[in-house]
Amino acid sequence: MFAFLSHVLLYRFSKKLKPVSICTGIKNRTPQYLDYVLASILKMDHKELIEISIFDCGSEDVTFFEQKIREAWEGKLIFTREPQHFTRSASFNAAIDQCTNNLFFASDADMTLPKNLVNLCNKYVTRKTAWFPIVYNLFEDRPAEFSRKNGGWRRVGKGMFASTKTQFEKAGKFNTMYRQWGWEDIDLWISYFKAGVVPLRTKCKSMLHHWHPSLQIKTETPQHLKKFNI
Repeated sequence: MFAFLSHVLLYRFSKKLKPVSICTGIKNRTPQYLDYVLASILKMDHKELIEISIFDCGSEDVTFFEQKIREAWEGKLIFTREPQHFTRSASFNAAIDQCTNNLFFASDADMTLPKNLVNLCNKYVTRKTAWFPIVYNLFEDRPAEFSRKNGGWRRVGKGMFASTKTQFEKAGKFNTMYRQWGWEDIDLWISYFKAGVVPLRTKCKSMLHHWHPSLQIKTETPQHLKKFNI
């Protein structure tokens, strides 16, 4: 009887939650996506509310990438493959544009995501707020768990975020002038403020960024961002 009532209460609570699309633009980070992001999704609460949206710019490091996802994931998947030069801004715009839910979470391929991601997105994304969590950067060759010995807070990066598509479009989406990796997240962060949407920052111990050699191009602050003293 207790188990039945718990199931009913859980069902009623989940009905109040908005569905979430987990969106990723990718090229040749597919083993990481399968091992980290997809493995996380398979363990999440409220999987019935999750949609996966991937825009693949022609990955060649894993054969049958889409098929491998479909073999493991029984939920909704939107997968587009268009071989082209990879830019984070353009590929994430495409992954977000094609998702069917208004509420989404943008995730890189190197992320272990929290079990309660659906709840967190519903909690922190409101009509006037979006969520830009402070993720935990793992050191090289360290276990995938929160510990001071294993990593440190990634306070600068703002590339992982939850928002509504309405807010994202109001902010102007990712600026596609960025043709390499870097600065597009800061630019978007500022655009949310300009659009009247407050980008909330909270530490999330269960959101782990796995170590890999940096892809960010070391360039000076773009001219149009210098006035913000970044």
